[in-house]
Amino acid sequence: MFAACAIALALAPSPVPGATPATPPGVPPEGPKLPPSKPIAVENGPPRPELPEASVPVTPPTGRRFRKRTRRQRDNRHRLLPLPHLSSQPATGLTLGGSLNYAYRLPNDNFNRVYGLAWSRVSTKLVQDHILSARMRDMLGRREIFNFGFWASLDPVYPFYGVNNHGTISSGELEAPYNLIRMDNWGGWFTFEHPLYTVERPGRSPGTLRHYSGIFYYVDVIRGYANSRLLEELPSAEGTWRRGIVRLGLTWDSRDNDWSPTEGSLIDVTFDAAGKWTGSTSNWGRFHGTMRHYWSLGQSKVVLAHRVTFDSLWGEPPLMTLGEFGGLFPMDAYGGAFVGRGFGRRRFIGKHKATASFELRFAPVEFKIRRHTLGVGLELFVEAGLVSQKMTDLLKHWYVSGGPGLLLIWDRFVVFRVEGGFGKEGGALYLQSEHAF
Repeated sequence: MFAACAIALALAPSPVPGATPATPPGVPPEGPKLPPSKPIAVENGPPRPELPEASVPVTPPTGRRFRKRTRRQRDNRHRLLPLPHLSSQPATGLTLGGSLNYAYRLPNDNFNRVYGLAWSRVSTKLVQDHILSARMRDMLGRREIFNFGFWASLDPVYPFYGVNNHGTISSGELEAPYNLIRMDNWGGWFTFEHPLYTVERPGRSPGTLRHYSGIFYYVDVIRGYANSRLLEELPSAEGTWRRGIVRLGLTWDSRDNDWSPTEGSLIDVTFDAAGKWTGSTSNWGRFHGTMRHYWSLGQSKVVLAHRVTFDSLWGEPPLMTLGEFGGLFPMDAYGGAFVGRGFGRRRFIGKHKATASFELRFAPVEFKIRRHTLGVGLELFVEAGLVSQKMTDLLKHWYVSGGPGLLLIWDRFVVFRVEGGFGKEGGALYLQSEHAF
């Protein structure tokens, strides 16, 4: 019997790999099995396996085929921002126009390698201002800086309150025809800052000492109105004046960025030489020094910024030079939208000037607007200024002003500020691009 069972087992078919096992008793059969699918032969190519039914793509009808659009990745190194221009200060009125701002910045760099600005604007008082300028940084890989530009201005309401005039002028008299002249300016500049020494500071931005050299050339056309202060006090200032300037000096820059610094410093010391040999109408010279420092106050994200400036002239400087600072960033002084806020534009002019400014800048809250970033912050500022014709009289008259401000920063490279400045002669509202310093 055992032999018969062994023979039966031996004769039974052995299970074939992949075959369906026999159905146990009581379980209904599964039905006939389909043969395994065979790969579909592709003409002139290897067989292509069939896709499961659920994964077979639907082929759109002829003429309505869909094409997947690939979105081009934005190049964040280049930033181009055309803007309508809006600014205001009492001396020029409401200024409208347009500007085109361009910045080229590498992804891991806090400084703009290239920053270009072109604007054209006209105010409600018919003041025209047109400028084309560019700043290039580290293009040769040596942390050097190039600056160049062209400027034209036509101003029929240019202020002249007298040289070294410390008498009080009411806000109504500031814009009286008696204190106005016609000033037209054309000119251009080219400057170069060559690195001399760099201090690497772990965890902080490096500090770079640079040699500064620049050439400037301007033509000023000055005309006084009938019965104006200019014809009464300084008639010799009328006419056409040429200013050819050679500027040499040193700069130190350890800021973390150049659009809205939160730490570091920017210091410049320069000497100007102008004379017949540079194409100037008169012979004169200037020493200028400015220190700017920026500190982040603990973890509060509040920045304390301060600026101290001393500017001294000798020789026979023209009228335009008497009312401005030299250095890295020439500007009206003392009084106006950048220094002496709260006083009239170029309210105090003279050969010797000194100023001190302090600002508390509250870190902006950033908002995303599609692909762009808008930062909104606040500031408080206070300034003090000294002006005289003689060095011995410099400390005799102090002019203090201050006020609040609103900061708008677009894409972390363009800064707009709205400020209210107040001094002993009244106040003023300013709408300007870039920080005052």
